[in-house]
Amino acid sequence: MRSLALAAAILAALPLAVRSEEPAALLIDEALEALAMTRADCRFRTDYADRPDSFRLSIVDSLLLSPLDTEPYVRELARAVRVSPTLADLVACAARELDLTEGGAQRVPDESGAALAVPRSQEPRQAVDAILAVLLPAVESAKDRLGAAFAPLSDDDMSFLVENAPELLLEDEFDPDRPIDEREAEAAEDEALGDSLLQIAGFVDYSAVADAGRAIAAAADALASLALALADSAEAGSETAFPGPPPDDPRVSGDVRAIAETPHGTLIVGGPGSTVYSERVAFVIDLGGDDLYRAPVGAARPGGVSIAIDAGGDDTYIAGDHSFGAGFAGVGVLVDLAGDDLYRAGSFALGSGLFGVGLLSDVEGKDVLAGDTCVEGAGSFGIGILSDGGGNDIFEGALFCQGFGFVRGFGLLADAGGNDVYFAGGKYTDEIRYFDHFLSLSQGFGYGWRPDASGGIGMLVDDGGNDVYVSDIFGQGSSYWFAVGGLVDRSGNDEYVSYQYAQGAATHITAAALVDLEGDDNYVSKGVSQGCGHDLAVGILHDLAGDDGYTCHDLSQAAGNANGIGVLLDGGGDDSYSVRNPDNTHGYGNLRRDYGSIAVFIDAGGSDTYAGRGADGTWWTSGTHGIGVDAEASNEGGRP
Repeated sequence: MRSLALAAAILAALPLAVRSEEPAALLIDEALEALAMTRADCRFRTDYADRPDSFRLSIVDSLLLSPLDTEPYVRELARAVRVSPTLADLVACAARELDLTEGGAQRVPDESGAALAVPRSQEPRQAVDAILAVLLPAVESAKDRLGAAFAPLSDDDMSFLVENAPELLLEDEFDPDRPIDEREAEAAEDEALGDSLLQIAGFVDYSAVADAGRAIAAAADALASLALALADSAEAGSETAFPGPPPDDPRVSGDVRAIAETPHGTLIVGGPGSTVYSERVAFVIDLGGDDLYRAPVGAARPGGVSIAIDAGGDDTYIAGDHSFGAGFAGVGVLVDLAGDDLYRAGSFALGSGLFGVGLLSDVEGKDVLAGDTCVEGAGSFGIGILSDGGGNDIFEGALFCQGFGFVRGFGLLADAGGNDVYFAGGKYTDEIRYFDHFLSLSQGFGYGWRPDASGGIGMLVDDGGNDVYVSDIFGQGSSYWFAVGGLVDRSGNDEYVSYQYAQGAATHITAAALVDLEGDDNYVSKGVSQGCGHDLAVGILHDLAGDDGYTCHDLSQAAGNANGIGVLLDGGGDDSYSVRNPDNTHGYGNLRRDYGSIAVFIDAGGSDTYAGRGADGTWWTSGTHGIGVDAEASNEGGRP
């Protein structure tokens, strides 16, 4: 039997905890005490889980042993992203989370050395030589490491990987007229191909892939500084020397300062005027202007390296698959330093690593970015990062995007501020559950390949602004199958809209959290959302401050189902909670597999309204191990 004395104690203790700014962990501990439980009781029985596969990340095992550490981990990872000022730092952060150790020696540029000096002499090739002095050593090092990464694979293995890896993640749009037996045959064929690909993937040296990514990221950081210096020199009318004039070339037109052939591909230097890039080249340094990119710059093919730096201007990037900061078994980096830019791509683009490292950094401006599958910070057997420095941006994707981590992958979308819109979905029908809803699996989503391979880490970190997040099925700080998903929004009045498996939801032996630190926010979903753990999984939604609104139908707002753990913690403010089914919401835990699920609902302050089980200034219990607490406080909450 639960102790009424303990329940009274938690109500008495919660206002003190808020007033003294104790961490949220204390609030959860006190709620568990009211259930005659401790954190040691909040773990998953390992006899119901499969044995670790070769792709399992250590953080996944750690969080499954201590599920309530999920939110602190997600917040600390967001902090690590914020204090990583360079692309090289972000790649190093990703590699650490993927348990990858730094390998062989890397020849990276010395950012403080003479390589970054802007040449002033009249000697032709002086500026190009300065660029090559930074570029070539890093490319040589990266290619060495990429060679080592795929050396264990035979030629046939590598050909199979290149041909089939993208197909593993691409979806077909739903065709209601297609015969069922045809679809079933294709699914069986895909499963067989997937099994073969996983065997090959097990031999790749992912540490060597990350080493290559670090070397090229460091070079891109240095080249960005050099490009700005060269652009300033050109705008000031300096006589910085380039070889020229360059010959007519079908690959590029407009303001072209230099074309140089290197052992690793062509380098084109565009001037401060408008330049049009019509065909793929390995390296681009553009000094400004409103440019048009019709070719997939900053996009690496298998075994290759590609870097593109654009110093400024309102640019347009339009290409198909594997473009604009994409690494497919290679390393591709695109850095745009200023301007209001438009990006339109296909799949595996805009910061996508598929058995490689893909990085897109847009430093300033109001931008529009649109792609299809595995875009905008997607890591699949690799590292994919989209870093946006600020501005009111629009991010559009269909599937596996906006901070998506697949098997052995780290995907990150980091936005430094602005009133942003994130949209994921609208194309690929969720045939298993609904014919009128679409799969998203995006916006801070970690995803494993059930039942064969554990998933990776997917993170979306937004530092400020009044943002709108829209997904459909699976999204917004959620995860599936031995993975980690996280969404952290630092400030602003934000809107979160999804349908199912979203907003701090974890399904099937996994861990996820959505954390919003401040602002008057609104959360809308149908179900299995808003702090829901389903099937040996932990899902957490923590809103630290503000007058917030929560709306759902069922199995949400702190729901533990099928031995899951669901937590909703609101730190303060005048909040409203609305549910359609009060029987499995507001702190609900049921009994499965001969032991219970756990749910903790806590509102730590403010004058709150409920349409459901809860009530302002009371506590209640539900299901096997479910508790809800609404406690008054002397302040409006705030950041723990």
